[in-house]
Amino acid sequence: MKYMVNTIWEHENQIDWKVMNENMDMGAKDWPKDVEVMWFKIDENTHGSVSIYPNEESYLQWQERLSELRKEASSEMKVKMVFEQKGPILAESKS
Repeated sequence: MKYMVNTIWEHENQIDWKVMNENMDMGAKDWPKDVEVMWFKIDENTHGSVSIYPNEESYLQWQERLSELRKEASSEMKVKMVFEQKGPILAESKS
């Protein structure tokens, strides 16, 4: 059963999406190959993320490294996580 993590991040400065894309490209080399990660704009200083894991076990195996990466990003990018929700995906469209 797929597992989803949704977070919201507040940036001290206005988001530069070119830099965000570069950060995502650099970070992707560290992420598990079976995880989908998407970042989206909420407003000029806030972005959200959605990560889809193949199952909860995959998320739990990655959680320790994910925490480390979040700490690094928080200090380097001057952002703070203000929301996190996670859980199993129990319904999804097949179209």
